[in-house]
Amino acid sequence: MDAAGRLRLAWFVVRTRLSRGLVALTLVMVAYGLVSAAYLYMGHVTLPPADVRAYRVMAIVYSAVLLFLSSMQGGMAVLKSDRDYLFTLPVSRSELAFSLYVGQLMLGGLLTVAWLGWYLPFVEVPPGYAAFDLVLFVLLMTSLSASVAELPAKRRALAASAIALWAASGIWNPVSPSSFFSAHFLAGTLTLAALSAGLTSYTLRRLGRAPLIVGSQASQPSPSEGPVLSFQGARGSAALLRMKLNSITLSGRVGGFSAGGSRYFSRRVSLLKFMGYMAAASLSLLAAALALYALGLLPTGYQAVRDARSGGATAFWLLYMPAVIAEVLFIGFSSSDVINERPWLAFTSLSPGRYLRLSALSWALVTLASLVPFSIAYLAMWLLGVWPAIGLLPQLLITTPALSVLAYFASASLVMMPQLRYEGFTPGQAGARGLVLAIIVMVPVIMLSYSLDSFSFSLYSSLASLALVSPLLALDRPWASASRKLVERGYV
Repeated sequence: MDAAGRLRLAWFVVRTRLSRGLVALTLVMVAYGLVSAAYLYMGHVTLPPADVRAYRVMAIVYSAVLLFLSSMQGGMAVLKSDRDYLFTLPVSRSELAFSLYVGQLMLGGLLTVAWLGWYLPFVEVPPGYAAFDLVLFVLLMTSLSASVAELPAKRRALAASAIALWAASGIWNPVSPSSFFSAHFLAGTLTLAALSAGLTSYTLRRLGRAPLIVGSQASQPSPSEGPVLSFQGARGSAALLRMKLNSITLSGRVGGFSAGGSRYFSRRVSLLKFMGYMAAASLSLLAAALALYALGLLPTGYQAVRDARSGGATAFWLLYMPAVIAEVLFIGFSSSDVINERPWLAFTSLSPGRYLRLSALSWALVTLASLVPFSIAYLAMWLLGVWPAIGLLPQLLITTPALSVLAYFASASLVMMPQLRYEGFTPGQAGARGLVLAIIVMVPVIMLSYSLDSFSFSLYSSLASLALVSPLLALDRPWASASRKLVERGYV
């Protein structure tokens, strides 16, 4: 195939990955960034240092989240339409893989601009660095999704976490892929360029060997953990709650350029075992706090924590980042339960509205139970003198379960993602509807930052979140409407 043919093939793949809503939203964000930059640069407007620092922290946190998600998503997306049409074309494997890579590159570029691009005028990144660094960041994010995916799921989670933590350290660490946001322009750009060049070169070399078939394990769900669940004596709502509160569903895509190819997995993990993992993480957090306290390095009082947070390390890692990870995990995974539903079976056991409402309620209870160990760790820090830690408790125990219900409802009502049917395919198209979940995740991230400064804000905002979702917890009618939309959009 000549160069023109390759471009046409790549453009065809790009069009299948993007929706008009996402493109329109990205153009709005680009226009907002350009207007803001023109106002600041041409008007010689200087933002207060505290505001610039806050924007830099948020930009770095979001860049770390993007790198984590791209590393965890499990390789290049392959749609069912690709297998039905694209893979039947008389083109080579390397040309097909390259077109998929370009499609994911464009998708990552639009998401990066929508999430991060508008921050650039406010964090005072020079125009000469801004565009170049964004291109490098998109290349890094796309190559990570294609290369880290080859690792087994547990190693991939560790690698994704390490990459995200390294990116988050850009607040004070100049040698970080996101440090160009925090005024380390030259060091950050060189680090980003080295990583992007290395991973992109590695990925492009392997494109010709990329397996474009779904592995043999794709048609079978992974076995559930724990003993067989008994429903003796339980019917209807009681049986549903017993099932939902016994285990949680984790799903995603694994593979990449490995021999088995990219494949979908879904696994039910025992809730008690999952809570054990959360308890171990919270104990590690508490042990770190006790060690700092013994060494006299634990910042106490509101002013000391505020100073440490602006300077970087201790308060950020000890208070803010663990809470952010926990909230993003549970609010984001709420959609995982929705896309694994089977309406033809589930909606015959209960009325559709009641089934979805109880499912969302059970997910909120799972979230609450899983975050209790973290809350105990933060309560212990408060007793040690880290006063702002108490402000995180309402956010973890009230806001996160409440917003997980909202995310559950949005996932069902807007049908953000197609149903996963153990076919080996996961959604590869991104639309504006899918960004609603990202917005819901961003809200508590911002609220956590303010909660460190004010317990009153934390308490009142968490109660407001609970009030917002109370109608969803009490009424079946909104969920009945959501169930109809699921069926109308192809859930079976």
